[in-house]
Amino acid sequence: MPADRDYFTALGALLRSIGSGIPRLVVDLDRLDANLERLLELQTPESLRFVAKSLPSPELLAHLFSRTGRQRLMVFHLPFLLQIVEAFPQADVLMGKPMPFAATRRFYADRPDNDFDDVRQLQWLADTRKRLLQFVELSRDLGRPVTVSIELDIGMHRGGIDRSEELTGMLDTIRGHRDELRLAGFMGYDAHVPKAPWPYSVSRASNRARNRYGELLEYAWANYPDLEDGNWCVNGAGSPTIAMHGEDSPLNDYSVGSALVKPTSFDLPSLAAFEPAAWIAAPVLKRLPGVRIPFVEKLPSGGRDTLFIYGGKWMAEPSYPEGLKENTAYGVSSNQQMLTVPSSSDVGVDDYVFLRPTQSEAVLLQFGDLCAVRGARHIADWPVFRNAGYPAGRA
Repeated sequence: MPADRDYFTALGALLRSIGSGIPRLVVDLDRLDANLERLLELQTPESLRFVAKSLPSPELLAHLFSRTGRQRLMVFHLPFLLQIVEAFPQADVLMGKPMPFAATRRFYADRPDNDFDDVRQLQWLADTRKRLLQFVELSRDLGRPVTVSIELDIGMHRGGIDRSEELTGMLDTIRGHRDELRLAGFMGYDAHVPKAPWPYSVSRASNRARNRYGELLEYAWANYPDLEDGNWCVNGAGSPTIAMHGEDSPLNDYSVGSALVKPTSFDLPSLAAFEPAAWIAAPVLKRLPGVRIPFVEKLPSGGRDTLFIYGGKWMAEPSYPEGLKENTAYGVSSNQQMLTVPSSSDVGVDDYVFLRPTQSEAVLLQFGDLCAVRGARHIADWPVFRNAGYPAGRA
């Protein structure tokens, strides 16, 4: 992504005016909103489900909810789930991975006492019959049904059901425990599709995954219509593939998160219309002439100077100023990372350099409050989800 001098100059000036003097994770709301509009051209608001791990801030999610009119989430982490239920008691939540049974139990022990209806609003993910039987045990302890969706393997091979015989065993188990289990639907992830190697093509891999999902779904509809309580949630896709699902898709529920802030791992043809909306901004602590590597100080600098920045070793790629690079010979540091710039660059001490995250789900949690900006204005500081194992004050 080519550097935009005017854009980053204005962003650096805004950060200096805020005056925090520490590394910040900046979210550009203009770009975020534009990405959401592009997303809404692909899928309807009622079919979109935001992925909390990729957008890990209640205020960030609330901003998106205000524009879609829906509170629909996919969640992967127990502490996030507890905070979401507290902040959004009307939310519709699908778990994105099977959880350890201890974590599932912990949710019911620690969940906020509010109007959140876990039977109707929360879908636990089940990948095996053994896990279903754990939910049966949990239901009997709770005295109410537990709602589940079944994980399908449609080609990624990260677990889940990939044969109708296995699906029969799962659905028979649910049918045999009607008082304990409620089937909400299915989830099948196709993130492997954009990585299809030769001689496969991405389109062929996408068709194959969709067809496999459709076959398993048709089998369930044909043989277990009595388990459908309303319309089944048929969830899938994700940022890398959401643009590949058209009218022929078997899905009615689409998960997306990273596309809205577009870290570098999502520089894909299917997301070419989306813009990066999240940046790491780090102050420059030192600028030194040339590039001096211990023990080989006489090596030529190649017309470059050295910067040492506040922090570093993030999952991120240098973006601005132009020509900003890591130096693998010097190594990386999480305290004062060494970067180099062309000697002609005018960046100096107390200026900001900008790096672009390679992913959002881990990186956005590393800087405290997100710095939400719009144009030349600082809009707000948005706290991120607490990543601790248990709610505050609980052991």
